[in-house]
Amino acid sequence: MNIIVTQNYDDLSLKAAKHAAEFINANPGVLICFAAGNTPLGVFRELVDMHKRNEVDLSSVYYTGLDEWVGLGIEDEGSCIKVMHDALYDFVSKENVLMFDGLDPDTEGQCRKAEDWINRHGGIEYALLGIGMNGHVGFNEPRTPDVEGCFTVSLDDTTKSVSMKYFGKELPVTTGITIGWRTLYNSKKVVFLASGKEKASITASSLTGLNTPDIPASLFQNHPDLTVIVDKDAASLIDI
Repeated sequence: MNIIVTQNYDDLSLKAAKHAAEFINANPGVLICFAAGNTPLGVFRELVDMHKRNEVDLSSVYYTGLDEWVGLGIEDEGSCIKVMHDALYDFVSKENVLMFDGLDPDTEGQCRKAEDWINRHGGIEYALLGIGMNGHVGFNEPRTPDVEGCFTVSLDDTTKSVSMKYFGKELPVTTGITIGWRTLYNSKKVVFLASGKEKASITASSLTGLNTPDIPASLFQNHPDLTVIVDKDAASLIDI
């Protein structure tokens, strides 16, 4: 595990963007998975700026969505598909992107479609992920089963309680659709991001505590190519 501690969120965003851009430049045609939470937004801003300066070609690779709130679509503020299109995918060739459609009632069909997309591109090469307040990764909630592929999941109470920061209001979201942690673990390169003092405890537990399905992020501790980029606030409880 390679842990990079940055001075602040802006520094984290720049370092993570450079890390992703370097990989994209060296590996055209591969499949990338980017999380759609708040923490990566600064990374996406930096990547778009680099794309505009011709320092990286964001359309040289393919993308798969990580997760989605079931019942929300691209018109819904805070949905993963809207966040990613507004922040990044409007600068990418549309045929290079596949995301879950939270409005499609055929969630099983959505899962199989995503699995086929991942398999057709030879698996995920680079996964940029966040650590949720309860240690979730995507919508792999605590005690998520160890399964390959994609599935729907009942959202943890912690996840539901923090959802307002994405939507700006309370919405009756109870279910998510996600790529399973085992498929994410099989990515050739995994990058975790964490920022802020509120993430210090769960970040320390995820990186240095027990490897347990109670904290899904901890299951990645032994990944053969794991980089963790955290600001000093999120890293404050890690003994480095």
